[in-house]
Amino acid sequence: MPSFSPEQARADMIRYGNCTPLVAYPGTARARWKCECNVCKEIIYPNRNNVMSGQGACRYCAPNAPVDPGKAVALMRDHGFRTLVDFPGANSAWLSECIVAGHLVAPRYTNIRFRRGGCQFCKRCGAVSRAVAAAGFELRAAEALADMESAGFKPLEPFKSVASPWLSLHSGCGQLVSPNLNNVRTRGECCEFCAKYGLDPEAPAWLYVLDHALYGASKIGITGQYTQEDRVARFANDGWKAIGKLPFATGREARETEQAVIDALRPKGRREREGFLTPAQMPAGGWTETFDATAVPAPLLLSMAQGQGSPSIAA
Repeated sequence: MPSFSPEQARADMIRYGNCTPLVAYPGTARARWKCECNVCKEIIYPNRNNVMSGQGACRYCAPNAPVDPGKAVALMRDHGFRTLVDFPGANSAWLSECIVAGHLVAPRYTNIRFRRGGCQFCKRCGAVSRAVAAAGFELRAAEALADMESAGFKPLEPFKSVASPWLSLHSGCGQLVSPNLNNVRTRGECCEFCAKYGLDPEAPAWLYVLDHALYGASKIGITGQYTQEDRVARFANDGWKAIGKLPFATGREARETEQAVIDALRPKGRREREGFLTPAQMPAGGWTETFDATAVPAPLLLSMAQGQGSPSIAA
């Protein structure tokens, strides 16, 4: 009978073999034991006798162990290096490029694998990565500002994202508006006070409610009654079914009603992040006003909008 318990055998494999058993103790110290190497994460089959005699557990981590060149390239990439030449051997300098900063370096595969090394010039590659990401955002923000200004808008707040409303002053009419950058890039000068499509806040408008059986989604939206763009028909081409429409004397009243319904269902200030569907699923736009139909069915949206005081018209 062994002088150790299965629990002690497991602890010995972890402590002395630097590996983690994946199955129960096989019952004898000479039996192969399925484990995961804690260093290289390979699946190995050492026995406890060899580990306790100091022979090591992982054949992949042995000093002269063969190295798969493909796995070597992948490991270097995971540690921030783009290799520029074929694998030269585990202990030879390997010409590479730092993915974060572009430095040319020549680390040894063994050092990177067992010491968890990184680019010697960066030292703190995480900080460099954050700096690179911040610089990228600044570049996108500068491009966004240029696009808004070329379309006639002067933004009055910092850039957030292409789908977020961006408070701006429209140079054409002097009104404060909040278009999102996506619409500006696709429609150009899309001021709600000036455009011949979309919503005129002083002209008659519709509030509509739609349902999409395939997506399991419901949607609320608004559009002008006398516009060149038939918003509801455009959604119908993407599989949406109109449930009802509510007439309003002005677009401003329609928007207030739509916003009241959305605010009743979602926390204020988070509207642009809480659409049930994604922009990719909504090529016609309007994804931020979509809901899970199992929780918010289209008839409920219509009923809530009616509760604001407008009679419905069957679609």
